[in-house]
Amino acid sequence: NGGANGYIGCGFLEAGSLGITLIIAFSGMGVLSATALLRLPSLPNCPGIFWPTASASLRIYCAQTAAEKRTVKDLLRAISLVNALPKDHALRPEIDRNIEDWSQEILELAEETFQAGDLQKAIETAQKIPSNTAAHALVEAQIADWEAIWQKAEDIYRKAEEALKDQNLRQAFQIATQLLGTGNQFWERTKYRELNALIVETRLDSSKLDKAKGLSDQGGLTNLLAAIKLAEEVKEKSYLYAKAQRMIADLGDDMLDLAEAALDRRDYDEALKIVRQIPESAGLQEESRDFSLIAEAQAQAWGGTIADLEAAIVNAQRIKRDRPLYGKAQQLISSWQLEIQDVTVLDRARQLAQPGTAGDLSAAIAEAQRIPFGNPRRTEAEQEIGNWTSQIEAAEDQPYLDRAEQYASAGDINSLQAAISEANKIRPGRTLYDQASRRVEDWTAQIQRTQDQPQLDQAKQLASTGDLEGAIAVAGQIGAGRVLYDDAQAEIRTWSDRLEQLQDQPYLEQARQLARLGNFGEAIAVAERIEPSRGLYDEAQADIETWRGQFQGQDQLQQAYSAARMGTPAMLVAAIEIASQVPANNPARSEADRMIDQWSYQILQVAQSQASFNLTEAIAIAERVPANTRAYPVAQQNIQNWRQGRP
Repeated sequence: NGGANGYIGCGFLEAGSLGITLIIAFSGMGVLSATALLRLPSLPNCPGIFWPTASASLRIYCAQTAAEKRTVKDLLRAISLVNALPKDHALRPEIDRNIEDWSQEILELAEETFQAGDLQKAIETAQKIPSNTAAHALVEAQIADWEAIWQKAEDIYRKAEEALKDQNLRQAFQIATQLLGTGNQFWERTKYRELNALIVETRLDSSKLDKAKGLSDQGGLTNLLAAIKLAEEVKEKSYLYAKAQRMIADLGDDMLDLAEAALDRRDYDEALKIVRQIPESAGLQEESRDFSLIAEAQAQAWGGTIADLEAAIVNAQRIKRDRPLYGKAQQLISSWQLEIQDVTVLDRARQLAQPGTAGDLSAAIAEAQRIPFGNPRRTEAEQEIGNWTSQIEAAEDQPYLDRAEQYASAGDINSLQAAISEANKIRPGRTLYDQASRRVEDWTAQIQRTQDQPQLDQAKQLASTGDLEGAIAVAGQIGAGRVLYDDAQAEIRTWSDRLEQLQDQPYLEQARQLARLGNFGEAIAVAERIEPSRGLYDEAQADIETWRGQFQGQDQLQQAYSAARMGTPAMLVAAIEIASQVPANNPARSEADRMIDQWSYQILQVAQSQASFNLTEAIAIAERVPANTRAYPVAQQNIQNWRQGRP
């Protein structure tokens, strides 16, 4: 019966259906509990039972039903239902056994939760196991084990992340493989796959940043823009995102430097073109705006007038104290203010210099020197000072040079020396010093030519009469550094060559005469008297080389003759071998070929003479006739006949 107070509300079922249901429900229960449950008139509605008045049979049945769902909540519900029964209940041993089983199942479910990747939930689940169970004794150790595994896995993952941030992909992969041995399926599968995917993604990002670095190193606007584009492809979730952002900022700074360099070249349009292309991702919007203002101010200052400089200052003052390039603007303003002062001084100095007198120019120099070193217009002031100083020096020194020219116009040695003395009064470093030095060189050369030309002419006269040694001696008196020294040395070389040729030609002619007579050894000895430094040395060496070859061929032929005089087949063969060594281009070669044929026939004649007595010996001798001789075919025919027994 059911009612409003939550008491048992059960409908009656047929006996067969009830029996089957009870058998299923009582699976794993003791006999006593099954007996108790069999007393129920029908299957109960467990959610609708009022438990304070419920019977033990109902509690056991509903606990078993809940436990079969195998969820932590239901297992705890099952334990709660049966644990409320008295300790002295008849079914208590069986109840306690089931509580132990269900507690163990809760611990197993906690392990599954841990393996699925929810450490906190696994711990919370394990901590719900009743304290009076054997499974509860395992909880503390199990939680400690889980926490150790989890901590180890987190440490591995963190180290891999650090390696990725450092772009050390190989190390990151090696560290990632350590997750496979953690003992947790979530870390070994899910997190390992996740980390591998991150490594692949980081490898791609690293490649992009490396390419960007390469482009950056090459420099130039196009390369910098391409590098920024690559770095921008690294997404925010990437471990290299922070590095990419730093690179983009650095590349933006590089572009600002390019724009600054263009401005230094006074290329205003190029500077603005560059700065306008700096992407927003570089975070330099404020710097770019300030740079544009500064560029405009600098372009105005390039005009150089006081009005231009004042306009530039007004423009630069638009950059307020809170702006990023405020400091640079203030530096430029200070520089332009100094430049205005310098322009005023320079204008006054130029006005003083206009009359052109030495006094006016000195006053102008003194005025311009008021501009301190390091000021913007100091270089310009020094240029003007240099010009005015040159004018003063030219006015002071020109009289010396004019007098020197007047002295030199007479053309004699004394006048030229006086001119040199006058021009040397112009000191080194003075404006007209170089001009005076060139004139001194000209006049010195003129003096030396006047002094040395007769000597060179005398030497040429001696050479024309055949006195080459006298000519060389006279010309050699013209010293080094004199204007005619090179001419004299050229003549001396010519005369020396002619003299050596006259001295050495008889040796060469004598040697050639000896060679024509076949006395090559003597010819070589005579030709070797011509020393290496002499004019005919190379010609003599060429002849010596030819004669040595001819002498060698002649000597080889004489050795062959000596061997052939013995007349034996062995010595005739030796003579042929020696004669064959005479080079083909040697004059003795034709005689050697003739004698080789003659000696080969002599060998054949000896073989033919021997054939009357001993065919075997005759064949052996005939076989020694060389193949490249005219006697060879005849010798081969004789050998064939003798082997066939024919004479």
